[in-house]
Amino acid sequence: MTEHYLNMTITQAQVDSLLASLKTIDASLPSLIELSPEQRKGMAHSSDKDLGFIQKTLQLAEQHPEIFPTNFNIEAMRRDVDTLQKLDAMLYAIVLLSGKFHDSRFAAGSQSLSQARTVYQFIKTHNQLTGSLEDAVADLAKQYAHNKPVKTPKIASELASPAPLTGADG
Repeated sequence: MTEHYLNMTITQAQVDSLLASLKTIDASLPSLIELSPEQRKGMAHSSDKDLGFIQKTLQLAEQHPEIFPTNFNIEAMRRDVDTLQKLDAMLYAIVLLSGKFHDSRFAAGSQSLSQARTVYQFIKTHNQLTGSLEDAVADLAKQYAHNKPVKTPKIASELASPAPLTGADG
């Protein structure tokens, strides 16, 4: 038997509570937006590494407001930087929690698949002895085959002398 990494039960009440909490979080930040791929392409891309640069430029802008044209809004920049920092803090917590969900789901899936394979083996063995589970074995075999990636067999001649690469013309 395989080692069990996950030993938990999730009730429907817990699922409902979590989903309600997520809706509450979403509703508490009504200004959150979704960007299309086209909108993202047209925007400057920032990373975690850019935060220091951003903070330093804000500090310098606040120290020397006289060097900027009147249409440059330092207060708007201050709000954007503050929003960025707060979103980073919240996103970090969400990413950590999301990682736990992914790991727990991975462990639950692995354990479930291992158990399912054991059940499948017992059903096949029982069917070989009695013939009473032929339909179940066929159905499970078909479903199990859908879950496996298809491997393309290599012909021995292909392995010995691969076909030459051709250009786009043929």
